[in-house]
Amino acid sequence: MAALANDLPVGYYRDNFQFLLDFVLARYADLLSPAEQAYASGFGRLSLPAQRLYVRLALRKGPVFRSDKIAYAEIPACAAAAAELMAAGYVDAGADAAYEVLLGLLVMPELRRLGPGLAGSGRAALVASLLASTTVADFHASISFKVYRPCHLVLLRTFRLLFFGNLQQDFTEFVLNDLGIMPYERYAIDANTRFFESRLIIDQALQLADLGERVMGWLETNDREQLLGYTTHMPDPVEPGLQRRLDRLSNRVARQLERLAEPTAALAIYRRSCSGEARERQARLLATVPDLVAGVSGVAPKAALAACWQIIEGPESEAELEFAVAFAARLYKKMARPVPAALPLLTPVVYPQQQLVLLQVPGTRVELAVAEYFEAAGSQAHYVENSLFTALFGLAFWDIIFAPVRGAFFNPFQRRPADLFTPDFTLKRAAALRARLAEVACKAALRARVLDAYGCKQGLANPFVNWSGISLQLLELGLAQIPTNHLQVIFKRLLADPRANRSGFPDLVIFPPAGGYELVEVKAPNDKLQANQLRWLRCFAGARIPHQVVNVLWR
Repeated sequence: MAALANDLPVGYYRDNFQFLLDFVLARYADLLSPAEQAYASGFGRLSLPAQRLYVRLALRKGPVFRSDKIAYAEIPACAAAAAELMAAGYVDAGADAAYEVLLGLLVMPELRRLGPGLAGSGRAALVASLLASTTVADFHASISFKVYRPCHLVLLRTFRLLFFGNLQQDFTEFVLNDLGIMPYERYAIDANTRFFESRLIIDQALQLADLGERVMGWLETNDREQLLGYTTHMPDPVEPGLQRRLDRLSNRVARQLERLAEPTAALAIYRRSCSGEARERQARLLATVPDLVAGVSGVAPKAALAACWQIIEGPESEAELEFAVAFAARLYKKMARPVPAALPLLTPVVYPQQQLVLLQVPGTRVELAVAEYFEAAGSQAHYVENSLFTALFGLAFWDIIFAPVRGAFFNPFQRRPADLFTPDFTLKRAAALRARLAEVACKAALRARVLDAYGCKQGLANPFVNWSGISLQLLELGLAQIPTNHLQVIFKRLLADPRANRSGFPDLVIFPPAGGYELVEVKAPNDKLQANQLRWLRCFAGARIPHQVVNVLWR
């Protein structure tokens, strides 16, 4: 990344930083604290060299730096810039930094000079001895450089959250976009729309981010005590816009508690989650751990059945309904009770299969081996998995995906509209989606839409288009040989649940010499069809889309 940064304008990082501050100030000035407002306005009063140095330090891995290692060609007087930052309170000397952190600035000869005669040849042993026998005052007396520590990083974190809407993205997005590595669509940003509408939501989002970092540590160390106390750290109640974030975190904790044989604690967390995953886990727990329902004989299956019926009466997704129906049927059988007529029936997944015996070539993917088999028989075979049909959809519906819908886009670095994985996506665009589906039922119109978007939008981020997985030749071949009524079925299913249905497509698409096409799911020995793959196969069977499963046995 450092080499690529040479292709960017001098001081690009400061310009990006200022852009972020200005963007947030323009939209959230009324929600910022006095300290946050002072941070942004104070930065604007710094000289350009001081601004550049602050951004350099704030975006580098620290938290402390030594002055003799700070040198930037575009900041000719770093010492003067640092002095200005210290006077303005944007950099300090790390007086309260942990001693171990300060010792991390020293190289081995400097560590030995700080503690002459101390035992330990390795760095870790020497640092441990220094921590026990020397002080911070000794450290400062021994060094010939100054210590710099950028201040207000907590405030900067809030600005990042307000700009991106999350803390997973950072200033790297600017660089990737400017270099063309991950360029974004230039969609319209609604100046009247904000991701956060109150200070409470901002504070809870920051609280959730902090909690998430702690949870990751607890999961890594398998800290049973902290995981059991997770609910005491949860914001209660959480703002509706943050519920999905909290649910993802809660489900991870509860799942780990299950693994730690703590079903009661896991169930308590699942019951506070609103996600489909949590409802499924509740049903499974209630069915397998009788003690969760006071140990009364027969109560556990009944409680699990009640959880299944709750899902059946209001499923969030096809996958959730599929689980609840199948699991409820098993519970009725376990209880020796007839399955009620009200229980929905699942169409059995019936698909054509063939078994291939192939020569195993070390390092060759099984999908590519099967592709070679079909090509040897005269067909064109492409390993597409989840790339071809999603790309056809993403290209054909590109302008609708990035349409200026209120609340969909709130910063320049979004790969998708904010509501893509919610029911609002199709509700707010219902008329446009219906019109586009009708339009692309015509093969010529679909071809024009796809190829025009492919030519104009090449490389831009799109949640449905994996540019490395498609080519113009493949798109043209698919458009020519796949019937539009088949594509209509696939497009509608993608729209029904974009998050879940973007995956699970067969591995290969085969174009026989006589015309037409066939989808092929490849399974190596001992490999099984996944649930999302079975759902697509059921869809293909219902729409008479040609498909098969190839089971490979190695010779």
